[in-house]
Amino acid sequence: MPTENLRFRDESLVFKVAESATEEEVKRMNHYEYPKMTKTMGSFHLTVQKGQFSDSEILVLLGENGTGKTTFIRMLAGKQTPDEGPGEFLIYITPYEYSNLRHILV
Repeated sequence: MPTENLRFRDESLVFKVAESATEEEVKRMNHYEYPKMTKTMGSFHLTVQKGQFSDSEILVLLGENGTGKTTFIRMLAGKQTPDEGPGEFLIYITPYEYSNLRHILV
């Protein structure tokens, strides 16, 4: 992997570890679903299959430059409209999360 793609955090990540969640905890978790979406920009074509995730999951988008990671996040955040799929979204990003993501969402 090229070193220009590596970034290191100043602060450490802390995770709460549990063997299993109680039924009540599972009910309180937010579950998100996104539909199948497509986006074409010039010769680039991105197809996103329908999917879902919850607050309890850590998602990683890993891939080479130009494979659509940023475009996918922008569509989830409602900052870019898909060619096919719903035009409005979907995923609410808190101000704190947005400040950490704003460099890719602009």
